[in-house]
Amino acid sequence: MIRRRIASIAAIGVAGAALTLSACGGSDSAATTEAGATAAATTTGTAVAAKTLTCMGAEEACSVMVPLGGGASNERIAVELTGTDMGEPTVDVDSEYEGAYEISDAEFTTGGSVYEFTLNAVESIPEGVTLEMGFARRR
Repeated sequence: MIRRRIASIAAIGVAGAALTLSACGGSDSAATTEAGATAAATTTGTAVAAKTLTCMGAEEACSVMVPLGGGASNERIAVELTGTDMGEPTVDVDSEYEGAYEISDAEFTTGGSVYEFTLNAVESIPEGVTLEMGFARRR
């Protein structure tokens, strides 16, 4: 089944691949998310969804850990949310790494169920350092 999805990536192009892979679901969704994380490319100098992360929690609120270790250069991140109508995320990182990363071009997509952004982080951030993003339903 994954081979069929990967073959469809070639047919639709990388720009639509992350969206296609994240929408597949099913019993092999962990493999799907992993495949989505590796289906990356940069075309014409713009960031394309390179990594798909799943927000953990309930429909009203969830959180996700975004790895910063080793840095990032215009890496497009897509966070699959647990519900729609979520507000802007709260962001928490060890104070030592504040200012060592930048989030830009953030937007809710797919009817509000996905939060996408571009991540830049300095290369010297050690492995294991994460940025925690918390999402809550707007009231």
